[in-house]
Amino acid sequence: MIEKKFVLETEEGLHARPASMLAKATMKYKCDIKLFKDKDKTNAYQPKSILSLMSVGAGKGEYLTFVTEGDDEGEAMRSIENLFASNFQG
Repeated sequence: MIEKKFVLETEEGLHARPASMLAKATMKYKCDIKLFKDKDKTNAYQPKSILSLMSVGAGKGEYLTFVTEGDDEGEAMRSIENLFASNFQG
């Protein structure tokens, strides 16, 4: 299991374009991926779904924690890291 926290830096927050990019990137992996907003560990969102991602309601400067667990968890987390590192530009 890998757990990492990221700060959302996009001006519009987790809107349609970044949500779409994140869902597309995470759908490739078989491992279980969960997303938690801020410090709330009771409500998990499924980042493999655009609708679930948009329902997070995350704005600029908010923290998002991702947890990957399974065979390809490392690759999945690297994919998520790359999106945040590029500020969803690529």
